[in-house]
Amino acid sequence: MNYSTRLRLLCVSAGLVIFLVPSRGYSVNIDEIMKTAAGVWLFDEGKGQKAEDISGNDNHGELVKNPAWVKGKFGKALEFNGKDTCVQTGQKLLDNLAEFTIVCWVKTGKITANRVGLVGQNDSPEFGFIDPGSVNLWTPKSSLTNPWKHGHPSKDWHHIAAVAAKKNLRVYIDGKPIEGGGPGPHGSSNFNVNIGGCGVWDGAGNWFTGAMDEVAIFHAALKDDEVKAIMEDGFKVMLNVAARGKLAVKWGDVKHEN
Repeated sequence: MNYSTRLRLLCVSAGLVIFLVPSRGYSVNIDEIMKTAAGVWLFDEGKGQKAEDISGNDNHGELVKNPAWVKGKFGKALEFNGKDTCVQTGQKLLDNLAEFTIVCWVKTGKITANRVGLVGQNDSPEFGFIDPGSVNLWTPKSSLTNPWKHGHPSKDWHHIAAVAAKKNLRVYIDGKPIEGGGPGPHGSSNFNVNIGGCGVWDGAGNWFTGAMDEVAIFHAALKDDEVKAIMEDGFKVMLNVAARGKLAVKWGDVKHEN
């Protein structure tokens, strides 16, 4: 399905790049968001055994047991079989943090089990489907659930995000948050971050059935507008805006097609 998203860009002389979406009534600072990125995996390679981290931190993911390359929400995506496929980062990206954010797109398959993992490192934090009807963020000090109302398999792509702030937690589905839980810090783990299984809620397993796209981890508690901007326009559009802004101080339009 083709669509066009019109964006506005303003660059300030100090090199500040602000992503303006006037029709939506908010703006976000792309540079400040990306400074906090620990890993951003677009899954756009379309082949091979590596998921590149475009954050600049080189936390590239290794594909386990050949998850399938499929059409994504933006570009390509990875489809996991719910049995033995995942992406392993090999890194502890969520240890001893006062704040963090996890975002991803999902198109679920037939999920019937509990403790199905999306992104996490066993023991803390853990994020995914605690049961087929609930998306949950768990830390040693707190837990928060947002009901899943889209069924399995879901017909469409849905954006899911978890934000752990200093005071509480937020779990988003399609940009709509539920807020609650307790304060940080949000714990540590002897395990590495995995995507789609290989151990998210537990030391192993927790296999996700379905496709995932544009997974990212930030070492900051993103605001509502920042989560929505990532959801509505995708990382490629946002980063293209930032790149163009550094070339010229001007207003511009960027179109994104998918």
